[in-house]
Amino acid sequence: MESQNLEDSNTVKDTSISAQLYTKSFENLNQGNEVFIKYPEFKSSTFCSLISCSFLLSYKEADLQIAGEQRLIGIATQLYKEGNPVYLVSGLDSSIEAKKKNENLNDDNHIVYISYGECISPKFLSRAADIINKQTLSLIKQESSK
Repeated sequence: MESQNLEDSNTVKDTSISAQLYTKSFENLNQGNEVFIKYPEFKSSTFCSLISCSFLLSYKEADLQIAGEQRLIGIATQLYKEGNPVYLVSGLDSSIEAKKKNENLNDDNHIVYISYGECISPKFLSRAADIINKQTLSLIKQESSK
């Protein structure tokens, strides 16, 4: 238990490659821009990272979900082209497993594993992971068949 007066020394910052890629901002995305015009509350929001675009899948509006899917595919593609293909995992001890797998990024197609939830995660995050993982594996398969 911590008091309300936390010291800076108690702050833990995750600087792992997986955290960096999960939050990396891609300002050049244009998928779904026309959708955001319809929603004034999103005027100042930027959905340009894997984590932020995943949240678009939590909205009930189909057009926002489609924009989120398109952006996730775009980001997964850009990460792959940069040499940082990502694969999202969840489940008990997934962060430990991801950290272990990320110790050697020269194996298994240079995949960077990102843990997005340990035990229980919202359905929209699981859906985002499915979209990202499918795109990453598709790109790897295309490359290996050349």
